[in-house]
Amino acid sequence: MPNTHEYTFFDRSKLDRALTTKWSAADKRFSSWGQWDSARSFLTEWALGGDVSPGELDRIIANKTIGATLRSSGDQFSFLWGLLDATGLCAGGAEIPKGDHEYADEIVSCAGVGFSRGVLSLAGLTAVYHLHANWVEIAQVVPAGVANAVRSQPSGAPMLPGMPDLKPEVGNGLGVAQTRRFIDFLRRAWKGKWPLYPEGKTDSEGREGRTIRSCAVAEDLFKSVSRRHSRMPCVYRWYGC
Repeated sequence: MPNTHEYTFFDRSKLDRALTTKWSAADKRFSSWGQWDSARSFLTEWALGGDVSPGELDRIIANKTIGATLRSSGDQFSFLWGLLDATGLCAGGAEIPKGDHEYADEIVSCAGVGFSRGVLSLAGLTAVYHLHANWVEIAQVVPAGVANAVRSQPSGAPMLPGMPDLKPEVGNGLGVAQTRRFIDFLRRAWKGKWPLYPEGKTDSEGREGRTIRSCAVAEDLFKSVSRRHSRMPCVYRWYGC
């Protein structure tokens, strides 16, 4: 697995069709597999981690769909990342610079400011938090009452059926409705230059008055969602070393 820490967007309507494809037809369905020569190479060198006998690999290719293999994978986020990248189904994203440990707190805090000003709904704030839930302690970035309200909200529809949206040591994903809320937050916060922190609060370096435009990760995310339109957008944030 590469040293990766990033956000990945994809169009669920396109991925759903891909997941119903049998491996035996995958090379016809996709003209390229990126760094892998074929669907078989992708399976053996990435998706299955080399831990499969030739006979079992033949049975998977003959009988299983891409989706069935994804759901049974022990590392679904890594599998999905490789699949989207190799087949060209990735709809953008943003890499997190090495050593940036504050980006998630900043983005969730910014959403909290929007909520406190009445320009972002509780559902919108919840979506932003859910995408960063394994990286952010919500009570440390928004007032306690707001944190409790966010925690009480439903998680929403899953990013993909049969795939968990939260893996504590791996990442978080959002379904279509929550992804649309996250994208709406990004666009409005960026254009409106929303503050990263409530008035009077400083960042870890004592700086005050910073806006979302000073967050490099938020800038890359805004550029990504501005370049493409997906009919059924989904996003996940993951990391692996």
